[in-house]
Amino acid sequence: MIRILPVLFCLLLCASSASAQRYVRYVYLDKRDVFDSTQSDWFFGARLVNALHVLTRDYVIYDEVLVKEGDELNDDALDETERNLRRTGLFTRVRVYVDSVAEDSVDVTILTQDKWSTAGAVLFGSGGGTQNYGGSVEEQNLAGIGLQLGGAALYRTENDIGWQGILQLNQRRLARSEFTFAARVLANRIRTEQGVLFEVPFRTLNTRSSYFLQLVNTYGDDFLYTSGNKTPQLLPFHVKRAQAMYSRSSGGNDRYFGSALLSIEDVQRIAPQFRQAFDNTGKVLVSVSSLRQNFIQVSGVNGYEKEDIPIGAWGMAVLGYMFPMNGNGERAYYVGGMAEQSGLLWNERIYLYGHAQGASGFYESQAKYTYFEAAGIGNWRISPFFVLAARFRGQTSWNWNAYRQLVLDNDAGLRGYTTNGLAGDNRFIANLELRAFPDVNLWIFRLGGAVFYDVGAVWNQANKLSATRFHNALGIGVRIINTKASGGSAILRLDAAYNFDEQKFGLVFSSDQLFSAFGKHMFRAPQLLGTTIDNE
Repeated sequence: MIRILPVLFCLLLCASSASAQRYVRYVYLDKRDVFDSTQSDWFFGARLVNALHVLTRDYVIYDEVLVKEGDELNDDALDETERNLRRTGLFTRVRVYVDSVAEDSVDVTILTQDKWSTAGAVLFGSGGGTQNYGGSVEEQNLAGIGLQLGGAALYRTENDIGWQGILQLNQRRLARSEFTFAARVLANRIRTEQGVLFEVPFRTLNTRSSYFLQLVNTYGDDFLYTSGNKTPQLLPFHVKRAQAMYSRSSGGNDRYFGSALLSIEDVQRIAPQFRQAFDNTGKVLVSVSSLRQNFIQVSGVNGYEKEDIPIGAWGMAVLGYMFPMNGNGERAYYVGGMAEQSGLLWNERIYLYGHAQGASGFYESQAKYTYFEAAGIGNWRISPFFVLAARFRGQTSWNWNAYRQLVLDNDAGLRGYTTNGLAGDNRFIANLELRAFPDVNLWIFRLGGAVFYDVGAVWNQANKLSATRFHNALGIGVRIINTKASGGSAILRLDAAYNFDEQKFGLVFSSDQLFSAFGKHMFRAPQLLGTTIDNE
């Protein structure tokens, strides 16, 4: 009898486990239009506005759903479905519900509320002594199929650029496949940029392969900024580049990647002294990387909408071989690395994120184009209405005997200073903001505000950081947030910044928060670190 008891116990345990399994009977869609009669923003013209908007088609939603009828219920797949639908940028609200219909079956309801996808806007921006004005038209969900198509005409006083036109197209799933297609053209009297991208990304945690082909053609003039000279020098150039990448993943929340990238290019510059790092160099880069992600939902930190924030880590090691192209490139080896970590403290009220990366090329035994960067982001949720957010970023280079330029102005994060007025090889910037989210509703708009302090510096390789002058700004700002839009386009930012150098106020009008109060752990393709320079 005693020997029978363990067998009976195992049978009862297995029967209990089997009865606990639940399966998905049906997957329902609950699609809501831009204005929903059950919500407080409903108004007399809401039906007309909804009639002018094409509701997202069912298949666009179903393509992102990771649970199918007949599948065993998986909470992780439901959570990821909700995140993926938010990531499309098509909706202002996404919820996934589970209803039990029997002991072993459930129905899954996916609620989505479309955002107003047609954006026609009068564009105006000001800051640092420059102004932009013009107009744009963008459709982010053409005919409800998730196709983004847009154009803009903008007059820019910066460097007397004048009129600028932009056309761009993005299809998240080309013909309902895994392929993403994107194309963009920018043209003004100074430069023209043309680019196309075909990509199969890591769409889900269990996607095993990703690859892309990218073609870029850019020509015109770069700007060289020199101290005391208000008119920058023009540096004619022409860059043609093709890149292809393939990566394989282990899948899951804790993933490992093996990746390879091939890049070939043809670069023409006005003179050898303005040659940039690794110009006319073919590149073969391989990397081994790892990514850990656990997601939390937050709102009231960058804006009012829900955000999916990854908590975890990312690390990558890169090895490369460079070979000359067009007879004037360089042959070298390349070593680089990147690491970042984030976490929550004090009952999840404090968030911290740290990032570091470094790399160098090696020509025989000589190091060349050595680069190091460190960055940090943090926020403290003081109350439901106030958040203290901060960030810093430092970029330094050594043995960099090529043209290099980093600018410190409004765009970089030093508000109230002249656009392109400060430039150097290296840069440090830090920002502190006390953000307010009073939950004040004005129809479809909600208000926010900030008190901020900015500090930054730029310096050349020949100078020491200890001898570098730091620049400071202090100010206050207002945020107007459109609840029928999402992402950066939902926020209008107005800042008044006091420039301590010139002892005067400057006004900044822009979109989005100056910086996100969170880092984003994500897969990155093998890349050369620190080679990006500021041209405008």
